Amino acid sequence: MKPLAQVPLGQIGGAGLGPFANSSDGTSGLMGITKIISSVVGLMTIAAGIWFLIQFLIGGFSWISAGGDKAKLQTARDKLTNAFIGLIVVVAAWAILALAGTFFGVDFTISSPGDLINRLSPNQ
Repeated sequence: MKPLAQVPLGQIGGAGLGPFANSSDGTSGLMGITKIISSVVGLMTIAAGIWFLIQFLIGGFSWISAGGDKAKLQTARDKLTNAFIGLIVVVAAWAILALAGTFFGVDFTISSPGDLINRLSPNQ
C-alpha cells in the first residue's frame, strides 16, 4: 500500500466517495467540480461584461441627453463611474481566481470562450 502522501486526493481507501469519487470515464470527481466552477465563472464573467456594456451605453446616452441639467448629468456620471468600478471588480476577481488556480494547480478560469462552449455541451 502507498504512503498516504502519495495517494491522489479522492482515492484514499479505494475509488473515493462523494465529490472525490472517480466518475464513469475514470476522471476524478474533483475535476468535474472544477469544470463546473470554471464554467460558472466563465458565464458570470461574460454576463458581467455584457452588463458593463449595457450600463456604459445607458450612461453615455443619459450624458448626451442631459441637456445641461446638472442633476441628470451627475446621474449619468455616477452611472458611468459605477460601470467602470464594476468592471474593475470583475477583472480583479478573475485575476484572483487565476492566481488561486495557479497556486492550487486547478484551472478555475477559462482561457478561451470555445472551452466554455465545449464544457457546457451535453457530450462532454
